[in-house]
Order: sequence, then C-alpha cells, then structure tokens
Amino acid sequence: MAKLAEIITYVPGQHDPSHVKWCGHTFQANVAKEIKGDPDGTSSEKLNAQLIESARNNPHFVVGEGAKATRASRDKMPKDAKGYRAYFVNWLKEETFETPEDLIGRFARDRELQAKCDVGPDDFAQIGELFDPRLHELAKACDLAEAQIAAVWVNHGYNQLPW
Repeated sequence: MAKLAEIITYVPGQHDPSHVKWCGHTFQANVAKEIKGDPDGTSSEKLNAQLIESARNNPHFVVGEGAKATRASRDKMPKDAKGYRAYFVNWLKEETFETPEDLIGRFARDRELQAKCDVGPDDFAQIGELFDPRLHELAKACDLAEAQIAAVWVNHGYNQLPW
C-alpha cells in the first residue's frame, strides 16, 4: 500500500467536547489537521494510517475535501436552538475565514436568527466552545492582541460575549 496523507477535521456534535485525543493526536473542533501515515511504515505511521481509515467512517470527523455532508441538510434554515447550533457548526467548518473580523462579522450576521431560534445561555456556551478555538487561531495568525479582538467585538455591537 502507498503512503497516506489526509486532512482530517473533528466536527463535534451537540454535547461533544471542543477537542478530542485520538491515536496520540489532539483534534480541536473544526480545525483541519494533516495526518500522514503508512500501513507498511513505523508503528507510528501504521497507527496514523489506521486513524485515517477509521476517521472516514466516523461521523464526528471529515476527511479530505470530498467528505462533506449533503448540502440539502445544511442549507435548511434552523427553526429552534438545536437547529441553530447545527447550522452554526456547518458554517463554522465550511466557510473560509482569514481574519477575526471575518469570523466575528459572520457570527454577528446571525443575531436575528439566533433570537428567532430562542438561542439561550446554554446554547451560547456550547457555541463559544467551538467558536473560541477558531477565533484564537485567527487572532494568532493575524498577530492581534486581546484588546484588538475586543475592539472587533465592539465594532459588531457586542459589549460582552454571549457565552
């Protein structure tokens, strides 16, 4: 067999943690990670190859570009808090964000939808567990300090975080 290299993304469900450890790797929610393996290589490479194959059949992981959920189920507008959380997870993992401004702006656009779906404190707490790692990653990539991120939130009408 040939060497394997795949991009694997952990996509948590409603009550799942914001990160998991699997086969010696830590996966942050909705953050893609490249895994390289070789079924005929070292024990570590063999384990990585098994991880890649197992992830293909695991509903909490997306492998590569072709393993996305059906668009019809994603494009439905949510009608309740549970539906909004699923909708949020989908746009968080599928949309490309280059800056914290992009990510916070996208979240802010959903303010009316969040209200219509009766998204409450418990829902926002779960959303925050997924949102914060992505925001931290973007802030680090853009070399922005905490005060600068706070200013972006204020610019989008948030004087305090919803979570």
